Amino acid sequence: MPARKRQTDMATLLDQYGKPIRTATLTEEVSGARMVGLRPAVVPTEIGPLSPELIGQTLRAADQGDSLMWQILAEEIERRDPHYLSVLNTRKLAISQLPITVTPASSDAVHVKHADFVRGWVERGILRRSLYDQMDALAKGFSVHEMEWNMEAGNYWPAELTFRPQRWFDISMQDGETIMIRDDCATPALPSVPDGIPQPAFRDMPPYKFVTHRHAAWSGLTIRGGLTRAAIWLVMFKLFTNRDWALFVQNYGLPMRVGKYTRDASENDRKILLRAVSDIAGGAGCTIPDSMQIEFPEPKTASSASDIHERRFRILNEELSKLVLGQTGTTESKQGAHASGQVHRQVQEDIERADTFWLSHTATTQCAVPMVALSYGPQDAYPVITIGRPDEAPFDDVIKALQFGGPQGLKIRCQDIYDRLGLTPPEDGDAVCGIIAQPQPVEPAHVLPAQDRVPQDMPARVPTPTTQSPQEPDQQNTLHAVLGRLVARHAREEPHVLALLTNSLAHAAQPVLDDMIIPVRRALMAAKDMAEFRQRLDGLKLSPAAFAQAMAQGMAAANLAGELMVLDEIGRDPAGHA
Repeated sequence: MPARKRQTDMATLLDQYGKPIRTATLTEEVSGARMVGLRPAVVPTEIGPLSPELIGQTLRAADQGDSLMWQILAEEIERRDPHYLSVLNTRKLAISQLPITVTPASSDAVHVKHADFVRGWVERGILRRSLYDQMDALAKGFSVHEMEWNMEAGNYWPAELTFRPQRWFDISMQDGETIMIRDDCATPALPSVPDGIPQPAFRDMPPYKFVTHRHAAWSGLTIRGGLTRAAIWLVMFKLFTNRDWALFVQNYGLPMRVGKYTRDASENDRKILLRAVSDIAGGAGCTIPDSMQIEFPEPKTASSASDIHERRFRILNEELSKLVLGQTGTTESKQGAHASGQVHRQVQEDIERADTFWLSHTATTQCAVPMVALSYGPQDAYPVITIGRPDEAPFDDVIKALQFGGPQGLKIRCQDIYDRLGLTPPEDGDAVCGIIAQPQPVEPAHVLPAQDRVPQDMPARVPTPTTQSPQEPDQQNTLHAVLGRLVARHAREEPHVLALLTNSLAHAAQPVLDDMIIPVRRALMAAKDMAEFRQRLDGLKLSPAAFAQAMAQGMAAANLAGELMVLDEIGRDPAGHA
């Protein structure tokens, strides 16, 4: 839609020519179909077989400002090639189902009120129903919707967005951008450039009356935009291949029929022979004089060329997929497609974001701005309509972050998870599925019985005697040597005494340990995080005195038992010999 200007006093809205906008014109139908004139609902023009000459003439005429035949041909191309129609619909349908949000210009109460007003209109579904047809600009360069306004005082909003075919409009060749209505009215369209001339057979588009979406397929003017300009050559080659393939299939495996006639055969006889051969063989037949000979040599690569039509057809389809979707992973199944699926998905997301960016700009500038300006007067800032998915991490990454980061203290609002899943939190009394994972209780220390192991001999504290340095006799009866031999003998003969001492100490200390472990376990299970657990531990005031007393008693018992065994052994063997 043409750009809007504003007076300095912000009291009156002006059109692109500086004239005040009359709201009464917003209720009039401007570009509808006419029984007589330049906008018929049904076009009698038929497009014959595609050829390079026909396509060239049509494109040249469109570049000169007469795009009627080109717009008709662009519609016909979509109907003739199912694959091209399919990939276009894939892109258009994906965009038309994306969420739509409205963001206020600021946190000011007035801006929030404007955003609520626009959001209420968006929730009526009027904009969403038009997104599919707005995306028709992808193939043809632009699309036009005429707005039917609700005209309540202070409550102006488009009650309907009606799609208008591109063949009812044309682009001015003077600037290559201005879109005009085809109309045989007496007042021609004004010049599009300062040094231009009036343009008869067209009329200007009134401001605030149309939603004109331009969708760039490449950098350039709108007059030369639209993916169909590139796709039409691929479609033409596909139609040629399809025709040749049909002839190949029709005659595959059938012998050639040759009818021969003599020199004295009349013209009528030759026609009858040709008709007979045609009825039998279709296109795989001919008639020749009996004095002529035709040879049908077999091609050397007949076996490898039998699928040439299919391979060429598939390659052209892949090129169309790349042209429209940017990749072939979502349309063609190939070996190893799973490995490259992530790359193709990223390409698809990039194209989706670009499409939604252009649509969001169109919806904001040509829907939200007029609504607020007409209802509340010109403003310094307006609400923004955003179409598309929010920039957020994949849900699998969120779950992994919770799985591994949750035990480390990562927290996230439950409502955010519900919103990502499209679910509603349960209320009291609702039947629910799923349980809350309970914290694992801290298991108490298990007292294992002592294992009876064969003790090793204690190493001697004195050097081992050798033949060069024999041990002196008086060294064999030292106190250290005698005690070592006695302990070693007791460990070999009565190992159960050590086990009894160990078990006795464990049983004596267990009640003391329980008095310390059980309060700590309860504090851990009740705490929500490590900080709270630390606070609870500080409040327990645990004392190790009882545990220290049990350990002292156990050590004393062990010392007494050891002394008793030594004295007993000395009494039985005063010399201390083993």
